[in-house]
Amino acid sequence: MVKQEPIYSFYYLRTISCLGIVLLHFMSGAIGLYGSVISQNELLISQIILNLLLWCVPCFVMITGALLLDKNKQLSLDKILKRYVLRILEALLFCCIIFVVYDVIVHKESFDLYTVIQVFLDFFQGSSWSHLWYLYLLIGIYLLLPIYKVVTKGASDKLIKYLLLIYFLFLSVIPMLETIGIHIAFYIMVSSVYPFYLFFGYALHHGIISLKRYQSFFMIVLSTLCIIFLTIVNQENSHYNLGNVLSNYSSVFVIVQSIGIFSLVDSIKWKNREWIKKLDVLTFGVYLIHMLFIRSILKYLSINPFLNLPVVTISLLVIVVFILSLLTVVILKKVPIINKFI
Repeated sequence: MVKQEPIYSFYYLRTISCLGIVLLHFMSGAIGLYGSVISQNELLISQIILNLLLWCVPCFVMITGALLLDKNKQLSLDKILKRYVLRILEALLFCCIIFVVYDVIVHKESFDLYTVIQVFLDFFQGSSWSHLWYLYLLIGIYLLLPIYKVVTKGASDKLIKYLLLIYFLFLSVIPMLETIGIHIAFYIMVSSVYPFYLFFGYALHHGIISLKRYQSFFMIVLSTLCIIFLTIVNQENSHYNLGNVLSNYSSVFVIVQSIGIFSLVDSIKWKNREWIKKLDVLTFGVYLIHMLFIRSILKYLSINPFLNLPVVTISLLVIVVFILSLLTVVILKKVPIINKFI
């Protein structure tokens, strides 16, 4: 099997998306803790930022689709289960342990049998820290990956486009119409939009669907303006209830924005810089542990980032969280046994 060449556009996109996730979770945590004591304008701007960062996870999923659904990439069922599914399960269990230990320490509780039971409850029930939902998503994607690869291997470009159109209409457009009071009775037996992103990443990267750079840029600008406008409308006129149209990964606007960003970054001929490749290796670990620093700063150090030049304060704190997370992952990757989890 021919070794796959490094795709530097994905290194850059994963790193940018990871930083975006840190900002997203930092802003979400700040709003949750201090949203009641800030001005309406600050709350509005914060909500706009949150809604504008939802492209990060879809881009992660599209990269996964572009890489793993490649017809030339051979993946046996045994390899998928042992290399991909098992790795995420191990990372998930590791995080459940770390976060339970963290909570016990900060709350000054005792380590007992219940602590051990809580780890397994969190693992199986998904009741650990909220950002770990992405790991459960990855497990589901990997478990169905053998079936998805049969589709991409055997389907024509026309059928792939047809599949994407059906996904888009039934998982995004129709739910959006339902939100604004237009009921559509037709449905398909798929409830999650993430396979759409998986296949779209594959279709974009492999030329089944092609977008020129100006088209990608136009999609980004248009969707961004729509999200900003609708967020303002939703806050000033609460009876519209546009939450599902804005803060949802199946939102038409999030889909258009995510596709535009993925396509634009993937179309750029990035220079082969070794530093971005090394940084990319750390992004998964950063995703896993960054909430430790966010929670410590916002909740247990009681730092309100909205006080005194919030733009500067938030920017600096997010950079601090990102750098601390990177350094922690670098250290953990040198620790035997633990290094396999991140």
